[in-house]
Amino acid sequence: MTPLGWIFLLVSTAFVWGLAAWCYYKVLTVPGEIEKPPDILGG
Repeated sequence: MTPLGWIFLLVSTAFVWGLAAWCYYKVLTVPGEIEKPPDILGG
């Protein structure tokens, strides 16, 4: 593989890992209390 191919591979892999880490962080650090769903949804 060419050097440009390696660079693209590493940058895209780092972007995907970073995006996944950010999503996990946002989901696992929910501030405060979660809102109760409406009664029509079984809340």
